[in-house]
Amino acid sequence: MTKRAKTYLFLGMSCAALAIYVWLLPDEIRHFTVDELVGLTCGELGEKHEEVIFAYHDASIAHYNKTSAFEDDLGLPKEEVLPFVILMRKVINDNGLSGFDLTKPFFHSASEATPPLHSEFFAEISSICATHPDLDAIEAMRQAAENLNVMRDTATP
Repeated sequence: MTKRAKTYLFLGMSCAALAIYVWLLPDEIRHFTVDELVGLTCGELGEKHEEVIFAYHDASIAHYNKTSAFEDDLGLPKEEVLPFVILMRKVINDNGLSGFDLTKPFFHSASEATPPLHSEFFAEISSICATHPDLDAIEAMRQAAENLNVMRDTATP
């Protein structure tokens, strides 16, 4: 075998090894912590929320391209990794909002119905954030809670 043929063989094997390595790489999805989300504006929180949803969608498509089959959950992120839900849970806990059942889903679940208050809270936050994208997201959530009259009366123990 000539030196040129050995070089091409080595190059071909290297390219094949790189292709296999890239093909088998796990699909990294960025998850955000509460600390990373506190202080974001409504617009910034919305961007982080979309980033997570699109990352799961893209990972699902990549999985399909590798296996020719979709995963059972069709690329839907679990609720606890969604930035809006992470921050809503913090606001509910920190402010002792009444009427929320944190064991129930905030968004559509195949196994359980979403409590109406969860949907109303998210809709109210969305309405406030849509009109004020530069508003601090936690403040928007507090305003939504006040609008829905779920803030606990601080005068009552």
